[in-house]
Amino acid sequence: MIIIDLLEYVGKNVRLYFIDGSIREGLLEYVPSYSEVFNYKRPKHFYINDYGFRSYNVEKAEEIEG
Repeated sequence: MIIIDLLEYVGKNVRLYFIDGSIREGLLEYVPSYSEVFNYKRPKHFYINDYGFRSYNVEKAEEIEG
């Protein structure tokens, strides 16, 4: 999946299907830069809880209620 498609889901509860077959659910966050504001998480990565990944690892995304 390309980054601009996944950015549409930032701040929403989502279910993500990864290319390795795993599935994760939760609030999607994006960290644009390395700073204290983002708890020094890796820049240019998406996060669900503490699980960080890049957009190209996501095969499919869907918004869920929650």
